[in-house]
Amino acid sequence: MAPNRTDHNPKPKFFREKIGDTEHSLREERLDVFDEVALWDGNPRVQPYLVDGNVVSEEQLEADLQQSAGYDVLARSIREIGQMEPIYVWKRDGMPKHLVLEGATRVTILRQLARKHKDTSEEARFRSVVVKLLPEEFTSEERVILLARIHVRGYGVRDWGRYIEAKFIHDNVTPQNGNKPVTSVRDLAKYMGKSESWVSRLKDAYEFARRFVEYVDSPDAQRLAVEHFSTLEEISKATGFGVLVKDYGNAEHDTLREEVFDMVRQDVFKEYRDARFIKKFYDDPEKWAQLKTHEKHIANKLATEEKVGGSSLPGKIAGLPAQIARAFDRDPQALDEDDLESLQRSVREVAGRLSSVGVFRLHVKAFTKGLQEATLADIKAVTPDEYRELREGLADFEDRLAKHKTWE
Repeated sequence: MAPNRTDHNPKPKFFREKIGDTEHSLREERLDVFDEVALWDGNPRVQPYLVDGNVVSEEQLEADLQQSAGYDVLARSIREIGQMEPIYVWKRDGMPKHLVLEGATRVTILRQLARKHKDTSEEARFRSVVVKLLPEEFTSEERVILLARIHVRGYGVRDWGRYIEAKFIHDNVTPQNGNKPVTSVRDLAKYMGKSESWVSRLKDAYEFARRFVEYVDSPDAQRLAVEHFSTLEEISKATGFGVLVKDYGNAEHDTLREEVFDMVRQDVFKEYRDARFIKKFYDDPEKWAQLKTHEKHIANKLATEEKVGGSSLPGKIAGLPAQIARAFDRDPQALDEDDLESLQRSVREVAGRLSSVGVFRLHVKAFTKGLQEATLADIKAVTPDEYRELREGLADFEDRLAKHKTWE
């Protein structure tokens, strides 16, 4: 009787992960980086590098990934320490290789290192990659949720960056090539751990950037959109202004949008924060004309002036009437007589410090102007006591004026 043989091989390792509303059991495997896995041409990280949205080859995908942020840091880590986390791969029946849905940069680095150490003892170390096998029935929406969970919530060098996040959101919540959206703004926001308004803003910002690419219409248009995306985003969401340049169906705003695109293209904005003042620039014909000269970084100069003016005391005083008006618009009882007295004390303080004006003369000017501008309703509203006090005050003033004022 043959003896029973003991299986000394370790049991397969499984990871239990909830992706969306479904909990999956994912088996860990080790696959050859050349023969058993293929890079995904839909990888969001490489989208900015594609020409007309097309991938020429896996070699081109690898070259594109080598340009992505954090590549060198991750490559050094893998070279010195090795692969720390499994990647995610998926394979449907009939596919020759597993598709790398998440982890393409790590595969690219391992391939690069394996080629570098070809025919040496080190080649085997970099020739394989540890993976988590996603089930064949893994849906497109679960794919989106998986990628959003890993990249948009932020995991160091795996952060995509604002442009890629925006494109990822836009492409998955809007119809593509006649197909229904993969998911909704609401669901994507939930799985991203973001608000619906945050997701909607990024979707709109990408659409605005896409219009920028169409307008520029040059080989470097995509690169410029990536480079200036934060500025384009600020413009698209600017209160009172973004709604104008995003009104794509209104021909009246086409020229304004083109002016803005030319400003962005010509480096009028030094940094995206400069665009936060674009509504104020637009409301000031002189400043808008300055922006249209396309002087490099002129928006930064104007933004600095706005910030200094807004934070200085004269700037705060200049903005006070508008603030008061907005306060009353929100709440008719926002301010009362005590607040009015506080304002009047401020006026008296300023007038008292200005030797050329003085508090009394300031009151005289205001009183004279008030008399001249009095309406019929104002006159009818005057009470007998108020009129008596006015006449007595004027009589006293005239008496003292006659005694002490010597006219030239």
